[in-house]
This record gives sequence, structure tokens and C-alpha cells, in this order.
Amino acid sequence: MKEQKRNKIQIYFDILQLLCRESKLSAKSCPTRVAHEANLPYDRFQKCLDHLILLSMVSRGPEGKLVVTSKGVEFIDEYQKIVDFLSRMGLLP
Repeated sequence: MKEQKRNKIQIYFDILQLLCRESKLSAKSCPTRVAHEANLPYDRFQKCLDHLILLSMVSRGPEGKLVVTSKGVEFIDEYQKIVDFLSRMGLLP
């Protein structure tokens, strides 16, 4: 069975989640690792990251570390609530 393509919101959610996890695991986030785990080519990941920074969901902290802002964490929480609700209603597989 062919896997369905992710939309932009799903990709942003994946990137934000991975950045949160990455920041907990190491002192410095590794964008290459996040791009690989998000299953994105690095150039496309960079465009998404630039847009997340523009939306104030991600910022560059000390020494260039990528940090998910409170707005990014709020997006993660709200997205998960929506997906859970849609799943309970039988609208998502």
C-alpha cells in the first residue's frame, strides 16, 4: 500500500516535534539529523525551517541552537488535539 503524502502542516508538526526532542537530547541541535529524521531533503527542510522562524515558532538561540518557541509548542499541542479529535470521529485512519 502506498503511503500518503504529508501536507505542509504535517511536515511543520514533524519538524517541531523533532526539534523539541533534539533539544532535550543534546546541547546543540543538529539540523541535518532533524532533516533526515523528518524524511526531507535538506534544501526543502531549510525552506520549512526559514518559514517556521518567520512564523516565530522556532528561533535561533545562543551559538545558533534551534529552539522551539512557546508559539511552536502551542502549535504542537493544538495539532495533536485536532488529530486526536478527528481520529475519534473516524475522519482519519
